[in-house]
Amino acid sequence: MLHFLSRLSDIATSLKWDSREMDFEEVYDAQTRERLQREFSRLKDVAYLDHTGATLYPEGLVEAISSDLRINLYGNPHALNSSSRLSSDVVEQTRERVLSFFGTSSLKYDVIFTSGATQALAIVANCFSWRDGQAYAYFAESHTSVVGVRQVAAQRGAKIIPITQEKIESIFNENSPIGAVGGLFAFPGQCNFSGAKYPLEWVEKIRQRGDWSVLLDAASLAATSRLDLSSISPDFVCISFYKIFGLPTGLGALLVRLGAEERLEKNYFGGGTVLMALASGKLRHESRPVLHERFEDGTINFLDIVQLGQAFKYFANLIPGGMSSVEEHTFQLARYLFLSLRDLKHFNDKPLAVIYQDNNFKSKTQQGPIVNFNLKRANETFIGFSEVLHLCNLFNVHVRTGCFCNPGACQRHLKMTVDELEQQFEAGHVCGDAIDLLGGRPTGSVRASVGYCSTKEDMDALVGLVKKCFLETTPSKDRSDLRLENLETNASKEPRLSRLFLYPVKSCGAQEVQSWPLDHKGLVGDRGWMVATDASTPLTQKTCPRMCLIKPTLDLENNVLHLSFPGMSDVSISILNDRSSNDSSSSKICGVVVQMVDCGDQVAEWLSLALEISGLRLLQQWSDDLRKQKKGDIICKLFGFLRENS
Repeated sequence: MLHFLSRLSDIATSLKWDSREMDFEEVYDAQTRERLQREFSRLKDVAYLDHTGATLYPEGLVEAISSDLRINLYGNPHALNSSSRLSSDVVEQTRERVLSFFGTSSLKYDVIFTSGATQALAIVANCFSWRDGQAYAYFAESHTSVVGVRQVAAQRGAKIIPITQEKIESIFNENSPIGAVGGLFAFPGQCNFSGAKYPLEWVEKIRQRGDWSVLLDAASLAATSRLDLSSISPDFVCISFYKIFGLPTGLGALLVRLGAEERLEKNYFGGGTVLMALASGKLRHESRPVLHERFEDGTINFLDIVQLGQAFKYFANLIPGGMSSVEEHTFQLARYLFLSLRDLKHFNDKPLAVIYQDNNFKSKTQQGPIVNFNLKRANETFIGFSEVLHLCNLFNVHVRTGCFCNPGACQRHLKMTVDELEQQFEAGHVCGDAIDLLGGRPTGSVRASVGYCSTKEDMDALVGLVKKCFLETTPSKDRSDLRLENLETNASKEPRLSRLFLYPVKSCGAQEVQSWPLDHKGLVGDRGWMVATDASTPLTQKTCPRMCLIKPTLDLENNVLHLSFPGMSDVSISILNDRSSNDSSSSKICGVVVQMVDCGDQVAEWLSLALEISGLRLLQQWSDDLRKQKKGDIICKLFGFLRENS
């Protein structure tokens, strides 16, 4: 075990990739880089590359927000007292700040605060009025939230027209597939799968085709690029602010071009949206005349809006050059990562990485800071993205895997047909799961996305890991061939159980036994305990490899669990068999909620010292918890064991 951890340390050290031959030029000056390093001290030894999912907030912004909330008294903006007036003033100032940030003003746009870009899209979906014969046309390689508008549109009689990559340019021709019937056309400013940027000139080109309103999903684009609404005028723009600043995570906006609100018909009315309403006698209400006042139902998230105001102020001083500098910085880093992965080749000159992109990262006007890829072995078979993710997690490289809520882009880049996608679903694969290969073909990919605080060292960490763990420098016998030989050799043998292990503490070492009693959950005491963090989440070897050095010994005769760790005295605890403890809680393990009881401070301190993580607790599952093993779990585990050891 100690040798295993030593090898992990050696690998981690060797992940520092020699990148001297790769061309890269820093965009930020030295002073900005030094400040960002201070702001993100929590990223020491961490390469965070999921900024498209959620970028990170600087520590100084948290302090500024905390100071603001400590000093000022903010009340519900629907009231007329002093604290409420302060909230109202800050909300309206921030509303103007949003418009200024995007190069426009309240003379051209209004801002409806939402919980995020998805709610902004839902407002358009639920309120847009399609005239007879009109359509909802959307670029097929859009986020699921854009695609989802079609359900409402179809229910209201609109024709549904998905536009694929192959047909996108044809919509501007005389024989356009969308014609001149009009309706709503939606597209993203930047693909959240590949990072490809789409021409914002499409806005005016679509309008020239007839009675079309245009919805721009700017959630991905605005995160790292300057969106200037003084040069283009989409009717509706969807934004999520946490993708730009890191927080607040529960706030977005729908920007509505003045005049475009005529296409929105809102039926429901909530608190604060009416001038008057009769509860009985007559079914009468009068909506407020200002657009955002009609659409912001109930009390808005005014404290998040306070945080947003602070974010605008803080970022104005954090990055000289603002979003223009962020756009250049993130593009250069992503291009560097793209070139670095592209140039990695196995011993037989076969490329290690298959990168999903359309423009070779030639220009920041065509490509955003996303590098999406899968890895292949020297024999050109795919490596599952889950395998890549596990190693990334092990070495603190944070990436995202799957299809990223963009089924259209995923389908095109992975070259899958509609029938194949349906077959994958029937085989059990669903969005967000860990099934990475079916029939040897990938179901998704690995996405590394760059943010304003990313560094060249982050890129080198990912490339170094990929090179060290997956690059084949010499020929070796294919692992699948070896497994096949073993199966053929052992095919004639009678399966037998040769050794038996149980794991009393989840993710810790094994206890070998000669025989062991069973209960309704399987082996008695197997995974009956877990180590939990101070956030009450299970700790596993994926994030703490040292757990494998903890050796549990379950003594059923004396009702005791012993724990040992190299260089430390053992610790023992009594097995709890009743609910007399007040320190009970519930926790979700493998998707199942189980009842747990805390095992006390002594073993908690022992675990924190052994694993070098403060705040750990040992939790035991209630002995009378009737949670069953997932269907077939025990049989599958035993069958797998027999197959490997027969």
